[in-house]
Amino acid sequence: MNENIGFIGLGKMGLPMAKNLLKNGYNVFGADVSENALEELRALGGNTASMKDWIHKVHYIVLMLPSSAIVNKVVEEIIDAASSEKDQNSLMIIDMSSSYPADTKENCNKLEPYNIAFVDAPVSGGVKKAVDGTLTIMAGGSAEHFDKCKRLLGAMGSSISLVGPSGSGHLIKAINNYLSATHLLASCEAVQLLENFGVEPEKAINVINQSTGRSGSTEYKFPNFILTEAYNSGFSLELIKKDIGMANQLFKDANAATSLPQIIYQRFSEASNVLDKEADHTEINKFVSTYLLQRGILNDENEKTVPGGSDSGINVHPGSLR
Repeated sequence: MNENIGFIGLGKMGLPMAKNLLKNGYNVFGADVSENALEELRALGGNTASMKDWIHKVHYIVLMLPSSAIVNKVVEEIIDAASSEKDQNSLMIIDMSSSYPADTKENCNKLEPYNIAFVDAPVSGGVKKAVDGTLTIMAGGSAEHFDKCKRLLGAMGSSISLVGPSGSGHLIKAINNYLSATHLLASCEAVQLLENFGVEPEKAINVINQSTGRSGSTEYKFPNFILTEAYNSGFSLELIKKDIGMANQLFKDANAATSLPQIIYQRFSEASNVLDKEADHTEINKFVSTYLLQRGILNDENEKTVPGGSDSGINVHPGSLR
């Protein structure tokens, strides 16, 4: 008998992940604020209704939500709904969102009295790998709970690891995205500096990718989203800013003697204030072009000052960001 899965959060990542569960024979009960996403899931054979209507039928609930605050709220709703059902199945919550590790531990402890298991299993790989079912999944929790949900996770990812106790998956995800953002920002600045010297960006990226400076940003993001000016990776600037902010706070909480996380977070925050609200995270390259080599340059009209360092501002014409 195929297992029943609840899936809450059918966004750019969640919907293709839910589709892969359907393809692998699971019965999926979806929930989302978007009616379009629900319609698409129904068209593929998924079920959609209020969580209270299906929670007593499912064995697992996957969460793919934008923030810890929303995850925390949904966890409370699950407790309320599950505790009202006398014949509730054994239930496990798998939080695949990018949540704050301390909140994850708290949710795990909160669910234990209700005999609801909890695993944090955030993902890396973006929309393309969500569609392909080849995500990297980093899980936190007990070995027993991980073993129970590993087959389910295998329907959505190709690299699946238990990295430590509850909260560890979300911790490594935050650090991974912080590193990704750092590589991306450094690569954008480096390539634009090279271009200023007359080196074509395509040639620069090709050489870097054959050398020790290569990274996921130079090997994948530059060729596909930046050099093409497509800027459509499917991962927003707002979301990566949130993850960098989380990592920055984790370093602060650990009293770590480093200023780099704060610098990276500040730069992405500045970009978020200037670029469109729906900007893709690869559009940080556009923001870099407004400050890297333009200190002291004034535009004739519609000036806007963007912080560029501790002692000066950058005056940017908003049109240059489009």
